Amino acid sequence: MVLRIVTDSTSDLPSEAVQALGITVVPLSILFREEELLDGVDIQSEQFFRRLEREAAIPTTTQPAPALFQRAYTRLIAEGATEILSIHLSALLSGTLEAARQGAQGVERARIEVLDSRTLSLGLGVGVMEAAKAARAGATLAEARALAADIYRRTHLFFTLETLEYLRRGGRMSRGQELLGTLLKVKPLLAIHDGEVVAIGRVRTKQRAIEDLLARCAELRPLQHSFVCHGTTPDEANYVRERLAAIDPNATITVGRVTPVIGVHAGPGVLGMGVVTAPDDHSPPLAT
Repeated sequence: MVLRIVTDSTSDLPSEAVQALGITVVPLSILFREEELLDGVDIQSEQFFRRLEREAAIPTTTQPAPALFQRAYTRLIAEGATEILSIHLSALLSGTLEAARQGAQGVERARIEVLDSRTLSLGLGVGVMEAAKAARAGATLAEARALAADIYRRTHLFFTLETLEYLRRGGRMSRGQELLGTLLKVKPLLAIHDGEVVAIGRVRTKQRAIEDLLARCAELRPLQHSFVCHGTTPDEANYVRERLAAIDPNATITVGRVTPVIGVHAGPGVLGMGVVTAPDDHSPPLAT
């Protein structure tokens, strides 16, 4: 049996991890007026954030067509895959998961299962990497799925934004809410809970937001993984990486760049961080 792992571009995985672990990434799309660009294929984060700040048009995003998933699965089967685990961002945030399920219908010669991570960004990506490591170590589809599901059960993702403008422009909040936040000069503290974005607080400065979220990560020790992902602030990401390393030196750390699709809704100043708590009595064995 040959197991392969598929995810989508909102996983924010570093390219070196994708290549080393043989992960297949199906891109979502960004639309600037009539121009459609594949996330991470036709446009990279650096290009996207420069364009986002100068474009008058408000970009939008769209999930992959089921046919794109079908092509990805068919290619993997042609390469020898007999089992495929397809792991995606929360179904409450995108129709990507359903598109993956539709794409799997009618694909023969391999068993395909689709898993809802109920998170996004590196919260999604860390579980994908663990599943890919398990696949490389000879895990079955059922074993890799159980491992990934357990990782997501223990994952906590937090983030803060430089401005509320992009959430408002993307229809995620009202103009009144955005204006109030701007007038108060607050930085929202957000988290993913049960597959949805929830507000967990607000502070006056970006640095206070970072310290608050780091404190929340520290409260969750001991840790298996920690991660940080940024849009346009590598210095902040490096600071958070160093702080996370001090919080639990035994945890592995992953640093990523926010994908253009997430950047459409979060804006250039987005900074995310999170942790996977240590395995417990309910956790399956980890791949080595």
